[in-house]
Amino acid sequence: MSALKATTGCALASLAFFSGAAAQQPTGAAVIGTSVVRFDYDALFQQMYKSPSNLEVSFKFAEQAVARGDYEAAIGALERMLFFNPDLPRVKLELGVLYFKLGSYELARGYFQEALKSGAPDEIRGQVQAYLAEIDRRLAKYEYNVFFHAGLRYQTNANIGPDGLMVRALGQDAILDNKFGKKPDWNSFQILAANYAYKTNMRGDAVEATFVGLNSRQFMIDQFNLGVVELLVGPRIALGQNASFKFYGIGDQVWLGDANYFNAGGAGVSARSAIGSIGQIEGYVEGRYRNFSNSLNYPTASQQTGGLLTSAVTTDFVLMPGLHWVARAGYDENRAIFDYNSYRRYSLDVAFPFEFALSLFGTPHQFVVAPTVGYSWANYITPNAIIDPLTIRRDREQRYGAIFDAQLINNVGLRTQIQYSKIDSSLPNFTTSNFSIGFGPTLRF
Repeated sequence: MSALKATTGCALASLAFFSGAAAQQPTGAAVIGTSVVRFDYDALFQQMYKSPSNLEVSFKFAEQAVARGDYEAAIGALERMLFFNPDLPRVKLELGVLYFKLGSYELARGYFQEALKSGAPDEIRGQVQAYLAEIDRRLAKYEYNVFFHAGLRYQTNANIGPDGLMVRALGQDAILDNKFGKKPDWNSFQILAANYAYKTNMRGDAVEATFVGLNSRQFMIDQFNLGVVELLVGPRIALGQNASFKFYGIGDQVWLGDANYFNAGGAGVSARSAIGSIGQIEGYVEGRYRNFSNSLNYPTASQQTGGLLTSAVTTDFVLMPGLHWVARAGYDENRAIFDYNSYRRYSLDVAFPFEFALSLFGTPHQFVVAPTVGYSWANYITPNAIIDPLTIRRDREQRYGAIFDAQLINNVGLRTQIQYSKIDSSLPNFTTSNFSIGFGPTLRF
């Protein structure tokens, strides 16, 4: 499995963080709830009713009501403000946001549209347009999104060769033939991620399908040509407006070296929840049974046949406008029919996507720069007697990289990704390092 993980790592890491596979709630934050002033709630309530035309007091009370989760009280205060002064686009925005949070999308749409008609400044107009688009998405009977990325990739260690030629064999030091040492190579690749959801009601229940495909063709080392297809299908059950869980079936097919490598079937369960207005958290557990096939290039692949348990928690938090914290903490347990291929693996990956806009040739373009860092450790169950009967394999991997996305026009962009990875192993056969750089166009719709 080491060959497959190393070959797909960079491309699939790109998907994991930045495929845009899941639509998100608008992140343009309204004023209420983002800056809470510590006034006495009851005193403000009394003062507001004594001086109903005092808009400053009403607004402060609405802030405190939102902070306490009393959206209905905040709505009442803001609507009274519009009674005394109907030309307040900021207040109409806030009312739209509050009705949006309550799931009253048509009322929210009405206030957002009124905000646009009131001569709102560009900042408010941008937030309103984002919320209107999200309302249309949530009210639609179905939704889908597609991410496509293609290009070229260069690796300094395309065949996952050890850093040195001194390795272990039958418990003794041995010199590896140079033709099996690390070799650089280029490949062309195509990545496709597609999601479809058919909504069964307005509460948020749906039947979802996710497809992920990867095709990679090496220029010289064709035994590492790779194809991956995965399909996930299952129902999502809503828990209120901001949380849900999902059951799904899993089907995988992988080709390596232009031959069948393994197929897999399984099932998973996931749970997702918004964390206030700062982001969301999701956890999942998946179980697969993988059936490996021997081939000319991989004559012992079938020794990896067995069950794989994968679990992880992912987060996407807003640290500040334009800057996110995206993280994944995972645990994998592989049980192969040959114990020396069985392992437990722990991993942590973090990215910091920073979004900004620049005007080029008189037109604004969106950009994302995302530094990434990751670490994982894998402990195998028993020694492999063919390599060293007394040493159990233990791997420690470091990953450092960055992704740069640039919008070219509308939904067409250009992505560049660099990554350096290094594995320190208890066996020199598996101590490797690799630098890669990939680039090519992206398409989202």
